[in-house]
Amino acid sequence: LLKICVTDYEPQFREALGAMQSREAKKALAEKKKQFQKAEARIIELNRLFKRLYEDSVSGRITDARFQMLSKDYEQEQRELTEKIELLDAEITAQEKTNVNIDHFIRKAKKQLYGSFELTPELLNDLVKAIYVHAPDKSSGQRVQEIDIAYDNIGIVPMELLNAVIMGKAA
Repeated sequence: LLKICVTDYEPQFREALGAMQSREAKKALAEKKKQFQKAEARIIELNRLFKRLYEDSVSGRITDARFQMLSKDYEQEQRELTEKIELLDAEITAQEKTNVNIDHFIRKAKKQLYGSFELTPELLNDLVKAIYVHAPDKSSGQRVQEIDIAYDNIGIVPMELLNAVIMGKAA
C-alpha cells in the first residue's frame, strides 16, 4: 500500500501524512510546554520559600540545623528543576524547528520502490528506521500478530491512513 500511495497518490499521501504528524506534534509540544511552565512556576515558588526560610532563620524562629536541612532540600530541587527546564527547552526548540521531511522520504521511497518491489537490505536501511513486532493475539481463535514499521523521517504510518489515501478519504 505504501508503494501505491507514494507513486500513484503522492499529493494526497503528502497532505494526509502532514496532517497526521502535525496533530501528533502539537500534542507532544503542548505537553512539553505545560511541563516547562510547571517547572518554572515551582522554581519561583522555591525562591519565595527560600527567602521566607532565611528570614525565619535570622529571626530565630527555626534552628540553624533545620535551616541547613531545608535549604539543602530546596537547593537540590531547584537544581533538578533547572536541569529539567534546560532539557525541555532544548526539546521544545528542536520540535518547533523540525519540519518533518516528508519530501525527503517520498524522494527516497520513489527511488527505492520504483519498478518491482523486492525487500532488500538496501531498501530496509534506506527507508525503515525500526520494525516493531507485537505479541500474538489468539483471542479470535486464530493467531494474529501486528507489525508496525517506523519509516525514516516520518515514523509509523497507520494502515488506516494508507487505505484512506487510496479511497480518497484522507485529510
